[in-house]
Amino acid sequence: MTWLSVARKDFIDARRSKGLWALIAVYVGLLALLVYAASSNPRSTMTNILQVLTLIGIFIIPISALVVAYLAIAGERESGSIKFLLGLPNTRLDLVVGKFVGRSAVIILGLLLAFGIAAFEGLFMLDSIDFTVFAEFFLLFLYFGVTYVAIAVGLSSACASRSRAMVSSVGVFFIFNVLWTIPPISPSSALRFVAHDQLGIQLSPRIYEFVYLISPSYAFQRASGLVFSGGGVYHFRVLEHGAAIPFYLKKWFMLVILGAWLVVPLVLGYLSFERADLG
Repeated sequence: MTWLSVARKDFIDARRSKGLWALIAVYVGLLALLVYAASSNPRSTMTNILQVLTLIGIFIIPISALVVAYLAIAGERESGSIKFLLGLPNTRLDLVVGKFVGRSAVIILGLLLAFGIAAFEGLFMLDSIDFTVFAEFFLLFLYFGVTYVAIAVGLSSACASRSRAMVSSVGVFFIFNVLWTIPPISPSSALRFVAHDQLGIQLSPRIYEFVYLISPSYAFQRASGLVFSGGGVYHFRVLEHGAAIPFYLKKWFMLVILGAWLVVPLVLGYLSFERADLG
C-alpha cells in the first residue's frame, strides 16, 4: 500500500460519512441560494455572484476544510488504528500525503457539484455567465480550499489526540479569520505597537500591508483580482491609493503565499509525526 492507496481508502471511507454529504449540501445550497437571490435583478451576472462568494468564502471554506481534515491523522492515533495502517507497507510520509490527497478530494467533489449546479441554474436565471471567469475563479477557490486542507492535515499530523487537533483547528480559524479583521488587535496593529510605539522604528506601510496579507484568507481575496476586472474585492488597509506596489503585494504573489501555506504546514506536520512515539 502506498500514499495513493491511503488516499483512495480515505476517500472511500469519507463517502460513507454524513459529514461529507452535509458539506456538499452546504456548498450546493449556498451557491444555489446566491444564484436564486441574484435572479431577482435582471442584470445580475454570474461574475457578481462570484464576487459575493469571494467575501463569504473566506469563512465557509476554512471551516469546512478544517472540519473535514482535522482528524485525518490525530483521529487514527487516538483510536489506535494508526498502528494497523503503518503495519502495512506504508511509511509515515505515505500516510500524511495520502490523507492530504484523500481529504482534498472530498473538498474537490463538493465544490465540483456546487459549481456545476450553480452554472446550470445560472444558464436559466441570470443575465449572463462569463465561463472564462467562472472557470478561473473555480480553480482559485479550489486552490484556496486545498490550502486549508493542507493546514488541517499538518495540524492533525502534529497532534496526538482529537482534542488537541480540534483546539488547534479552532485556533487557526480564529487567528486568520477573526483576529486578523479586528484592527486594535490585528497582527499589523501589534507590529505597529511594538515597532513604532515601543521601539520608535518607522516601518513602511507596505510591511504592515504584507503582514495583513499573510493570512491565507486575505491572500485569496487579493488574488481574486487576477480573475475579476477592476481589481477584485480586496482593498488595501494601510497602503495609500496610488502608492507604488512592491512585488510581494502584487496579486500574483498571493498565489505564492497560498502555496507556502499549502506546503509548509504539511512538511512541519510530517516532521513532527515522523519523530512522534506512537507507543
